[in-house]
Amino acid sequence: MKIVVGTDFSRHAQSVGRVAFHLAQRTDGSVELVHIIDPASAHIQAPSVDVDALDQKIRQTTEAKLVTEVRALAGNGPIPVTTYCAAGDVQEVLLARARAGGADLIVIGAHGRPALERLFLGSVAERIVRYADRPVLIVPPGAEGVGLSSVGNRPLRVMVALDGRRASEGGVAFVRQLRSRTACDITFLRLYWPVEEYRRLGLVGARDLAAPDPGVTTDLERTLRTKVDVLPGDGEIVYAVEPAWGDPASRILFAASEHRADMLIMGSESRHGWARIAHPPVSSQVARLAFDVPVVFVPGPPPDASRSEVPRISTVLAPTDLSLAGNRSVPFAYALIAAHGGVVELCHVHERALPNPPYAYDRQEGMLTAEERARIEGALRALVPIDAERLGIATHVTVIDGGKAAQAIAQAAERFVVDAIVLASHGKGGGMQSPLGAVSQGVVRLARRPVVVVPSAPPVGSNGAEGERTA
Repeated sequence: MKIVVGTDFSRHAQSVGRVAFHLAQRTDGSVELVHIIDPASAHIQAPSVDVDALDQKIRQTTEAKLVTEVRALAGNGPIPVTTYCAAGDVQEVLLARARAGGADLIVIGAHGRPALERLFLGSVAERIVRYADRPVLIVPPGAEGVGLSSVGNRPLRVMVALDGRRASEGGVAFVRQLRSRTACDITFLRLYWPVEEYRRLGLVGARDLAAPDPGVTTDLERTLRTKVDVLPGDGEIVYAVEPAWGDPASRILFAASEHRADMLIMGSESRHGWARIAHPPVSSQVARLAFDVPVVFVPGPPPDASRSEVPRISTVLAPTDLSLAGNRSVPFAYALIAAHGGVVELCHVHERALPNPPYAYDRQEGMLTAEERARIEGALRALVPIDAERLGIATHVTVIDGGKAAQAIAQAAERFVVDAIVLASHGKGGGMQSPLGAVSQGVVRLARRPVVVVPSAPPVGSNGAEGERTA
């Protein structure tokens, strides 16, 4: 791993250099020490001063200090260590040097200035994290004698904080690269706000808000495993899905301390201007609060990174009210995955009132009996096309008992982690539009996944007569 390290020759910077050196040792990499000189000519106005000579003297002194730093690091092992010295803005020069040298990682120290001062003035470390196009490792003052510089030969203990957004996916890519070069025990951390997840998944019944909820943890862990996929290298892999209240940055750092992580990895967010003041990114808050653990901030993939990728639809949710019009959409759900197989989640929503909020307590009024549920399940199974199994399509049948249809369908799509929803535009027959028209519109509005809406009536026949009228 090629590592660029920014140094100002302070005691903390020397510790930062050792952290970078040990990481390079473990990854068969190299280190470049970079010092940026503040141009003397920008601060000196006296005509009797030879500014060029002063600049040259400062450069010579700086280069001598860099040589001393290199000798100190080289005594720890046979890792290539080079130096670079330039004048200019710290952020611009350091990022430009990392790009020019093809660095895999930038390592810098964080200085412990008061939080209020950093909030209004920012810091070099935070600015570099915000604008970097590659991972940045920040070593806070409290992490000088622990973590990466004292691991020895055991596997690195790494925590990767993910939040389900695209910006956090860079952390998975970085840990994949790291683990291919050195053994790592990895904990993938996913914090969730209980109320938000209960609503998203449509979980009902009394629940313990402070304890991990099996319905939520199962869903989020499944999503985590899909994102992470198979990792190279050696070491244990743990998935930690935990409820969180209050400041997420503090909870992430507390979890890293609980798991005794040598390194925390998370995606960096690039909000600017008023948005950054009104809603500070979690990564920025972590950068300010981190004390005893080095943190790697990884920029997310560019916005158009997936433009060349064709999404694969393998799981489809097919809700129906079991009317003629509602059932007409079901074959189209199977058609979406007929070429390569997959799973159709065939479901029916039995609408009834639920408590408000539905996760507060159980409500039995209007609940389906066992016989009614069995009858509905049988009607759903009768809709499975005869050639579904031959095409490699499995069918799961679900009866959702309670809630409003549109919201229940959108929530079911989250629970089942489907790639698309296919439903009819209108429902039960008759001379006027039925509530399923509103349902399809509601699903389009509420769903976080693609929705295919199938017209309820077939197109006009060749003889000009309209097909059977349904709504």
